[in-house]
Amino acid sequence: MTSIVFENRNITLKENESVLDGFLRAGHHDIPNGCRAGVCQSCIMKSDSAEEITHAQIGLTEAQKTLKHFLSCQCHPKSPIGVQSTSLSSQQTEGVVIDKTLLSSNVTRLRLTADIDYRPGQYLTLWKDKNIARCYSLASHPNKQNYLELHIKHLTDGAFSSWVKSGLNIGDKIKIQGPLGKCFYTAGKAQPLLLSAIGTGLAPILGILQDALEKGHHGAIHLLLGARSPDNFYLVDALKNLAAQNRQISLTFVYQNIPAQNNTNSEADFSFAVQGDIYQYCKKTYPGMKGYRVSFAARNHSPLKCGNSAFWLVPAWGILAQMPLSPSTPLLFRPHLNVNQAQRPLVAYWLNQCLAHALQSFCFSRKMHPAWWWE
Repeated sequence: MTSIVFENRNITLKENESVLDGFLRAGHHDIPNGCRAGVCQSCIMKSDSAEEITHAQIGLTEAQKTLKHFLSCQCHPKSPIGVQSTSLSSQQTEGVVIDKTLLSSNVTRLRLTADIDYRPGQYLTLWKDKNIARCYSLASHPNKQNYLELHIKHLTDGAFSSWVKSGLNIGDKIKIQGPLGKCFYTAGKAQPLLLSAIGTGLAPILGILQDALEKGHHGAIHLLLGARSPDNFYLVDALKNLAAQNRQISLTFVYQNIPAQNNTNSEADFSFAVQGDIYQYCKKTYPGMKGYRVSFAARNHSPLKCGNSAFWLVPAWGILAQMPLSPSTPLLFRPHLNVNQAQRPLVAYWLNQCLAHALQSFCFSRKMHPAWWWE
């Protein structure tokens, strides 16, 4: 048991409980938080002890570390510390909604204007209010579009996505934090690329693809998109046009299940896609991929294929441990950090399918260079 002093009040943390979870349990629901995975950085606080927060400073700037800022959702102090709130407003930028378009039955394209410098493939944290925030990858390119584009999947019980779909309007202002993330185009111009995405994982992949073309990539680019059913694909025509305009791009859509009869448009043409398992398709279609640069992106709600498990993953793609899923497991997986055994809690993200494991083995066996995004 460790005692935390906050606003002249002592809060005792339970075993393995983070500072953020302890505060929320104690009734401090006004503390900003979002992903609870150390990614969105919305729960940053300040401590009076540098030693006890070092493990919770991964991803922060040197200036933030010097000021003894830390990620409260990742902090598990072993000795008593004093904690203070920080000014979230100083980390935020204001954006304006200029377009909101439904790309499919459950995916909204949000376009914003904001004074933000970013690299394609990075992500932003969007704030609904002072307590609710979510992270979304950028599908836009700063040299090609004068707006920020995000693809937001609507979840039935989603506090943020439901608000975006029904409550957010063109002209509204929204608080933005970021950009963050270190996953972007770094391949050699002649190196073959396999860019694969499931669902709204297309957003960062689209940003990376645009950046590769902008920088004159002339090696083969295999764009492989997966979905639960063919009616879940979106931007199909735009992607086909992009592939037609750039001969080095080969475009493939792979879906898992045939749509239910009552959900299918009888006139819909799904001939552009093939049915199958995306991993098996990769294994069969790309048997020899030594030297490829591979990027894979998917939402945490992608279809299950291999069971209901979550994994500890690191950039070397070794599985350190396995754990069952629970509602409290963090939602975002972005392993762009240098993670060691002691830092494993930072990368315990909610992977509600084992496709990541399968693709990881696939990369290992073919000596490829993987980069991953999970939204």
